[in-house]
Amino acid sequence: MIRASLVIITIASLSFTGCKGKDKEGGGGGGGDKPAAAKGPTKLPKTGLQADIPAEEIRVSDGLTPTSDMVNTVAMGGLVVEVAETAQTLDEVKADAEMFTPKNLKTETLPDGFAVTFENTGSMGTNYWVDVRRTIDGKNIKCSSTGNEAGKAAAALAACKSLRK
Repeated sequence: MIRASLVIITIASLSFTGCKGKDKEGGGGGGGDKPAAAKGPTKLPKTGLQADIPAEEIRVSDGLTPTSDMVNTVAMGGLVVEVAETAQTLDEVKADAEMFTPKNLKTETLPDGFAVTFENTGSMGTNYWVDVRRTIDGKNIKCSSTGNEAGKAAAALAACKSLRK
């Protein structure tokens, strides 16, 4: 499941970066994309949450499940926020990361969960991974991103930490 989510994030991130020159009315972003201004929190309708997304143009679209949102920006890349059926432990998330031969794996304890970040090297160069698990309003929330720049990963991590009802 983690592989499928991460592949979708990567593809969405790459496709969004390719439409920098498009207008802000949703051109080039695919069906269902909704541009939003970066003023104030960005609402994530499928999860019922909101987040502080650092970007001038934000596209929120349906994720892979009925309770997931895909967020794309040029500055942050792709981010998936979803209500997970079950909560994973920190050890389980770290074990999942092992399939990517992680480097610089870091964990952070949050008041309502944890964050795991790491890097790996693939055929296209260095990848930066973010996997955050939180409990918000009684729901198991998974917030994840994979990108090709450390700055984008930092922005995604900040957005995951800002999630709230």
